[in-house]
Amino acid sequence: MNVLLTTVASIVIFAVMIFIHEFGHFIAAKLTGVRVNEFALGMGPKLISRKKGDTVYSLRLIPIGGFCAMEGEDEDTGSEDCFSRKKPYIRLLILVAGAFMNILLGFVLTLAMLIPQESFVAPKVERVVPGGAAEASGLQANDIILRANGRRVHVMDDLSWEISNNTEENFSLTLAVKNNGEKREVTILPGEVDGKVSYGIILKTEDNNILKSFRNAFFKTGFYSRVIVDSFVNMLQGKVSFSEMSGPIGIVSEIGTAVEETRSHGWEGFQNLMFLTILLTINLGVFNLLPLPALDGGRILFVLIEMIRRKPVPVEKEAIVHFIGFAILIAFSIFIAFKDVLRIWG
Repeated sequence: MNVLLTTVASIVIFAVMIFIHEFGHFIAAKLTGVRVNEFALGMGPKLISRKKGDTVYSLRLIPIGGFCAMEGEDEDTGSEDCFSRKKPYIRLLILVAGAFMNILLGFVLTLAMLIPQESFVAPKVERVVPGGAAEASGLQANDIILRANGRRVHVMDDLSWEISNNTEENFSLTLAVKNNGEKREVTILPGEVDGKVSYGIILKTEDNNILKSFRNAFFKTGFYSRVIVDSFVNMLQGKVSFSEMSGPIGIVSEIGTAVEETRSHGWEGFQNLMFLTILLTINLGVFNLLPLPALDGGRILFVLIEMIRRKPVPVEKEAIVHFIGFAILIAFSIFIAFKDVLRIWG
């Protein structure tokens, strides 16, 4: 692994993701009249700082992290441009803006990857394998797949995920399809071809264009977001081990692998690096929306409670909850980092 290239690529990827996230909070705060005391990229001691208006813009030594420090985030300072004094819907907008920008970045990068493609595989049946499982179920050529086991299918990824997410030997696949305006449902019991499970479906390859690229990028972004939520739920249910999670060290290792693939395989390797970046930025956005203390989602939860109760939770008490949550998050991050070290170097 080229340490220099991996370090540079990791710093750039993390910096872009964090900058976009904090810029979302920053621009939403500015537009709604909340004072931003400091907008920083990086953590630790300041390297460069400049004050413009009420805001200090700074670049800090440690190239991971960043923040948008707003007036009155954790206390009521009595100022009219204080975050805690703004109406709940304004605070909600500011808190959601960071995650929105991360997911938007994921959409833009996905779109940039899709536009050059001449064709793509669509969830539409080209034909079924004669004598195969799909033919036996009644699936026909030109069927458009609408749902797979009750989950909406917009792009090929939706169908692939539904198939690969279940490892049962006799996993049946129930498809809601449409053909010439007629909707019906078929259940496919997979067979075995050359020792591999097969459904006997051959899907259509369609020519790409700019409108299809936008559509597919939109639904792929939604798909990636759903996979992240599904994975988190599976982890809570014990279906996924904590040991399979990766922290910053594990992520840097994956970036290093993608960098090496870029050096050895050119464009194909670069696509893998871009795909990893897309997953990371969407993951950052979705994860920050989870209702956990110290995350944007935790703050959003308090705002929603206030809107329901029509009475705010005292700022000081909310700050204590977030402080405890932050301490737990740091401890958990150290634990994951330790697991990463054992996995990589153990």
